[in-house]
Amino acid sequence: MKTILTIFAISSLLIFSTSTYSHEKEHDDIQKKAADNKPDAKYAWKVNWNTLDEGMKKSRELKKPIIVDFGTHEGCTRCEFLQKNVYSKDSIVDKINNDFIPIFIDLSEDLSPDEQALGEKHDFHDDCLLVFLNYKKEPIFDEQGGKMCFAEEVKPEVFMRYLDYVIGIYEGENTK
Repeated sequence: MKTILTIFAISSLLIFSTSTYSHEKEHDDIQKKAADNKPDAKYAWKVNWNTLDEGMKKSRELKKPIIVDFGTHEGCTRCEFLQKNVYSKDSIVDKINNDFIPIFIDLSEDLSPDEQALGEKHDFHDDCLLVFLNYKKEPIFDEQGGKMCFAEEVKPEVFMRYLDYVIGIYEGENTK
């Protein structure tokens, strides 16, 4: 009887550990697939990036502001800084995914005519740029009347203030 109980206990442990391993492997595979479809798999995969066409459609439907990141996956200090220091922060990612429509335009690939036109409208000069737009594709202006466009690094705390500022503008417009 002891032998049967011992065999049963060992079998149960093997089944449990195999099941746990299988679940962990499945989770890792899902994360890898998500990372493969997002800009820089190491840092920015949590942001729900859209193409320009998808993002503009969602933005019009949901009346949400847009963040357009004209960037690259590697080789740009601005892009790498954003990926490592901004898009890696859960609080920022949550706010972007919940309150904005994020669009990533990969400058290492050929741009569509619409992507090129949008970049030229905001003077990107075929270089990395972060732009905040309303759902009508118009630039959002800061308190001093300047376009909210960034060609340089933006520290996480400053980026979060801009996100809050834009949400404040949208909430103010919806209460009028």
